[in-house]
Amino acid sequence: MSLHKTITLPPLIQTEEQGVQQNTSELKVQTSEETHESAADFYVERQSTTQFCWSGCSYLYAGPGRKPELLRQLERHVNVELCAISAQEPKFEELKLQVYRNVFDQFISAFTTYQPLLCTIKKEYDNIIAGQQEEIQKLAPLRSQLRLVKEECERKIRAQWREQHNEIEMLKREKQQLQEDVQSMKETEKNMQTVVDHLQSELSQQYLQYREEHDARQLLIRQLNDLTGASVTNTRPAVQNTDFQGLELELEACREELTRIKAEYRDAVPQHDWDALQQTHQRTVLQLKTLQGDFKLIKSEYDTLLELHKSGNLQPKNQVSTSVQTEVHVDEEQETKPEQLNKLINLHDHKE
Repeated sequence: MSLHKTITLPPLIQTEEQGVQQNTSELKVQTSEETHESAADFYVERQSTTQFCWSGCSYLYAGPGRKPELLRQLERHVNVELCAISAQEPKFEELKLQVYRNVFDQFISAFTTYQPLLCTIKKEYDNIIAGQQEEIQKLAPLRSQLRLVKEECERKIRAQWREQHNEIEMLKREKQQLQEDVQSMKETEKNMQTVVDHLQSELSQQYLQYREEHDARQLLIRQLNDLTGASVTNTRPAVQNTDFQGLELELEACREELTRIKAEYRDAVPQHDWDALQQTHQRTVLQLKTLQGDFKLIKSEYDTLLELHKSGNLQPKNQVSTSVQTEVHVDEEQETKPEQLNKLINLHDHKE
C-alpha cells in the first residue's frame, strides 16, 4: 500500500472535536520560524510524553498529495531510534520492540476515538509476547541441554569419523599389500611357466633320443636274430676284455646321467607320457629277456669254438675263423647297447 495515499477516517463527534480544539488552543506557537523548525525536527523520548507542534487539522489527517504531519514525525522518530540501536547489542530485538511500542503509545494517545480498541489490541499483543518470553525462559534449560547433546553428538561423530578414517586407511594399506602380493605371484607364475616350457622342450628332446635308442635296439635285435643260426669263430679275449671295460665306464656314466635326469624331471613328466614309456619299458624288458637267452646260446657256442680252437681241432678253418671273428666283434659291439639299456632299466625299476 502506498504511503502517499489519502486516508479517510470516520468523522469525530462534537464532544471529541471540542476536546481536540481545546488541546489545540493549549499548545501555543511561539513563532512562525519555530513552527517551521518543529515540523522538520521531531524528537521522542522513551520514558516521557512527547509534545507535538502542529497547526490546523493537517496534523492528524492527510491532505491531497501529502502525508499527515503526525505520520511523518513518527516515521522520523522510528528511523532515528533504530539508527541509534546497534545490531551487535545482546538485546537488540527487545530495544527495537520498545521503539515501536513507544510509537504505538503516541499513536493511541493521538487517536482518542480508537483509544479503547487500540489499548485492547496492545494489551493482547503484550500478553502474547509475555507468554512467549515465559516459554522462552522455560525452554532455556532445554536449549542448554540441547547444546550439550549437540556437542556430544558432534564429538561422537568426529570420533566415529576418525575411527572409520583409520579403518579405511588400514584397508587401503592391506589392499595395496595384497595387490603387491598378487603381482609377485603373477611374476612367480610367469617364471615357473618359463621353467615348465623349458623342461617340456628338454623332455621332448629326451623322448626323441629315447626313440632313436629304441629304433637302434630293434635293429640290433634283428641283427642278433640273423646271427642266431650262424657259427661263431674265435675272438681275441684281450679285445673283448677291453670292450667290456669301456662299456662298464659308459654304463656308469649313463647311470649318473639317468639319476640326474630323474632328479630333474621326476615331477615334470606328464602322466600319459609316463604310461606310454611304462608300456614300452615292459615290451623292451620282454624283448631283452629273449635277447639274453639268444646271447647265452651264442656265448656257449662261442666258448665251444674257442676251446676247439685252442685244442687245434679247427686248423682247416683258419681262414673262415678270421672273417667270423670280425663279424662277432661287430656283433658284440652292437650287443653292448641293449645290455647298457637293460642295466639302466633295471636300475630304474630298483629305484622305483
